[in-house]
Amino acid sequence: MIRAATIGAMKSFYYLFAAAFILSSCSQSPEDIGSPTWPDTVPEKLDFRAHVRPLMVINCIECHNEKDAAKHAGLNLQTREAAMTTGIHAPVLIPGDADGSLLIQMLGRDPQHQMAMPPTPDGIWGVRLDILKKWINEGAKWPRGVVLEHPSDIESW
Repeated sequence: MIRAATIGAMKSFYYLFAAAFILSSCSQSPEDIGSPTWPDTVPEKLDFRAHVRPLMVINCIECHNEKDAAKHAGLNLQTREAAMTTGIHAPVLIPGDADGSLLIQMLGRDPQHQMAMPPTPDGIWGVRLDILKKWINEGAKWPRGVVLEHPSDIESW
């Protein structure tokens, strides 16, 4: 039988935990809520490091990096310069024209299509694809010197 003191201590812990959770949720801005790799909404103001980088690192860089590009249509997406100049159909990224960008065309294909990217069952769709489209339509701003690292090298977002 559980003692009354133990039950009281458990209730106190529960209430303390609930209060901490609620307070931590209140301190976040709407754009901080959600996963950087599976966002809930398209942010009004995009930030490359917070919104675009995680999507590209998780979905593209494992194959489309400097080391492995030759095996994957010659496309390296680790830097803006490489994204604009590499690949057998370069450029895959046309700033200001998401629909004309091969990157969006490939990402927007039905996941069952043999050329769909990324080659995973879930692909990129919905909010994630909309973020990339908005980023390209707004000029595909990529901070100078930012290199997208391989997913296995990521220590934190």
